[in-house]
Amino acid sequence: MLSGRRTRQSYNIMGLRQRSKINQSTLFFVTTSILNHKKLFNPENIKKAEDILFRTAKEKKIILMGYVIMPNHIHLLAGAIKGGSQLSEFMHSLKGRIRKDLFGDKKIWQDRFDDVVITSEKQFKIKLEYIHNNPVRAGISDPKIGWKYSSALAWERRESEFICFDFDWQE
Repeated sequence: MLSGRRTRQSYNIMGLRQRSKINQSTLFFVTTSILNHKKLFNPENIKKAEDILFRTAKEKKIILMGYVIMPNHIHLLAGAIKGGSQLSEFMHSLKGRIRKDLFGDKKIWQDRFDDVVITSEKQFKIKLEYIHNNPVRAGISDPKIGWKYSSALAWERRESEFICFDFDWQE
């Protein structure tokens, strides 16, 4: 069961991009994409992007429950103890650091990012499976081998210093 349940009404505001109105522990499914869906992440820089993700999540106190870095987008299951404004700050930092460290001053990201509030474990499992199968559906990973730049192996082994496997996180 997810911690910090909120009223149904508080979830309806997400379609209006008003995540800043959520000010309590919340788990988000997040997608951010490269401008014009160009495939900028390649074997040379994708590991660096993953390291930036881990470092930024730790610094911004984001609970990372799942992720995949694809050649042209990133999906996350990210817990924000303080709610939507904490998620926005994290995403701003993450996107800025990846851009600066890997691509210099070049604009690489589409404006904004998309997010959905996760309201149940069932919804969480659906999104986690979606994230982990994204590289297979895109034809860049064999289902038996898996994609290195995702949380799939961590979830399979239930072992990672960067991924949280427990829903009971609180401030």
